[in-house]
Amino acid sequence: MEESKLKRCSTSSTHAEAADEAAVPLQTDKRELDDLETEVDSRKRQKQEEETAEKKKRCCFGTKDAKGNDERTIFVTGFDSSGSRDEIRSALAKHFSSCGELTRVFVHVECKTGVSRGYAFINLKKRGEIEAALSLNGSDLGGRKLLVTMATRRGEYYGHANFSGCEICIAMFDAARRRRYRWKMETGNGKFIRLSPEVEEKFRLRKKEFMASRRKELMASRKKELTASRKMEKSKTIDG
Repeated sequence: MEESKLKRCSTSSTHAEAADEAAVPLQTDKRELDDLETEVDSRKRQKQEEETAEKKKRCCFGTKDAKGNDERTIFVTGFDSSGSRDEIRSALAKHFSSCGELTRVFVHVECKTGVSRGYAFINLKKRGEIEAALSLNGSDLGGRKLLVTMATRRGEYYGHANFSGCEICIAMFDAARRRRYRWKMETGNGKFIRLSPEVEEKFRLRKKEFMASRRKELMASRKKELTASRKMEKSKTIDG
């Protein structure tokens, strides 16, 4: 009886040991599978990051000069757009270098083809240099006549029409469309010029000074009329 119990116990422990031994390779295989999946995911992420970086190089909005448009930005068009983005950027930077220190030259290109859209945005460091840049309107660059004006007077400043771009551009298009809509509302779709905040403030101050001067003149004129009227009344009283 005792021997049969011992045999059963011995058989049970043998089965348990065998099960544990069989589980070890399974656990090892699972760890190896998990490690393999982690490595595959890591490679996928790395590949996606490399593809995104490559797309950013092709996408004009992936460059450092993509952002920076403000009320002091200069708009330039009319140049030869057959060159590469770097060639056009270099030519424009050289042409406008006489105006002062350039902080940004952004050439808008089609992401898929790399062909220039035919216009660029330029920023200069000092406000006084803007007038020098605007004086180059009508100047010659490579046998072509340039159009140079304030970017806020152009629709391209507020959005890019007929341009599908790539997935990197999409995030920027919504904001651009909103800016273009505000520009249409504020300028009557370009029928009148939208002034920069600085210019608007100058006009406001001038208007305030003019109105104050006008009120002063009116008050002086009215005072003069009252004085003359009182003198006449006094004269009539004395004569009477």
